[in-house]
Amino acid sequence: MFICPTRTRLLGAKRMFILPVILLLLQYDWVYAEHPHLTTPSGSIKGSLLTSRLGKNIYAFRGIRYAEPPVGELRFKPPVAIETWNGTYDATKDGSICPQPTAGDPVSEDCLMLNVYSTKLPKGKDNPKRPVIVHILPGGFYSATGVSYWAGPQYFMDQDIVLVTFNYRLGSLGFLATGDKESPGNYGLKDQVVLLKWVQRNIASFGGDPDSVTLLGYSAGSWSIIFHMVSPMSKGLFHKGIAMSGSSVGAWPIPTGQLDIAKKQARLVGCPDDTSKNIVKCLKTKSAKELGDSFFGFREFGYDPVLIWSPVIEPEVGQERFITDNPIRLIMNGHLQHIPFITGQTTDEFSF
Repeated sequence: MFICPTRTRLLGAKRMFILPVILLLLQYDWVYAEHPHLTTPSGSIKGSLLTSRLGKNIYAFRGIRYAEPPVGELRFKPPVAIETWNGTYDATKDGSICPQPTAGDPVSEDCLMLNVYSTKLPKGKDNPKRPVIVHILPGGFYSATGVSYWAGPQYFMDQDIVLVTFNYRLGSLGFLATGDKESPGNYGLKDQVVLLKWVQRNIASFGGDPDSVTLLGYSAGSWSIIFHMVSPMSKGLFHKGIAMSGSSVGAWPIPTGQLDIAKKQARLVGCPDDTSKNIVKCLKTKSAKELGDSFFGFREFGYDPVLIWSPVIEPEVGQERFITDNPIRLIMNGHLQHIPFITGQTTDEFSF
């Protein structure tokens, strides 16, 4: 049989061409698996892989900014949402935790970040649209964080859901409330509203269903959920609630301001405490770390008082109010979202 030398050379050349292409594609698949890429309404984003408790791959997108850093003139102001970003967002590691008493964790006032976890991402026109759980952290409105090494996804992601964890401003940075226009308060809760708007805008890109969002939290997280149920700012941003071991209609009254606490915060960091204007002006000059670390100065006896910085009924000072009245009164008058709701209490809560 005659074999054409030219044809043999062409077949060899094809093999030499095809092999690198196959290797390149295999390498591309490996890189994609290690660092999944998505395109969202906010922009392109790169994540990483984690593993669930039962060994499932988790597509993790961590350290995503949902609001501008609340620094400088944005301190003690409502959050400013981040709608889009340029380039590919590197979401392969956690962001910082918000200022609070801590032992070695990276702390920054630039902390308004979220994490998204999914086990099935959209592929072409196929979107799994799984139910979404937004976990609101506990911590008395002064501590804790949503980073993966504190609030990890390993148990949740054995279920067919999409999980969102996040940070919001804590302590005086999130809840300084002078009872007037100088600092109306509730900044941490307004951070949560901006987070929920981010979820509505972007979560479908991670395989989540924006029409099936459940808020889940305990302690301060549970308080937050009930506040969202009666807040006009949160209407339509979520669809179910699971509020565990904490209630904003419980033992603590909801104040209209906390000028006495603001004055104490001022004294702890060497600021004047004569007027709310001077308090806010001086506190803006102090470092976030100094404010966060001053928390233990509020303690009077052991761990008491347990609750220091509280959400407040905001005064009408020309900006949108998160809490417009006492939650009990709002509920009694029917001003709440009528949604599926589960609640309960932990046995021997605070028994120590």
